[in-house]
Amino acid sequence: MPARHNELPLNEKSLNAVIDAMSAVTLCLTQILTHEQRERFGRDLVTMADIAGRKGKLELTSILLDLRAAVKAREEEIEAAETEAARLS
Repeated sequence: MPARHNELPLNEKSLNAVIDAMSAVTLCLTQILTHEQRERFGRDLVTMADIAGRKGKLELTSILLDLRAAVKAREEEIEAAETEAARLS
């Protein structure tokens, strides 16, 4: 396993940075998926959030739902751009 470049303290700032990084990676990965794959990915996030919620893992539930919202917002942006491009051509 590669050595870490730094040791992050466990505080609000570092945890938010980790969540922001996870969101960026998630959006980058979903950008290369088809519409159907993005929908499936979104459903899977909701399913995982539901399972986490039933286990009492509310923080994980919240993060997964936030990631789902980000994927959905990105999907809507892509659809709007495609619609606009079709309108202009």
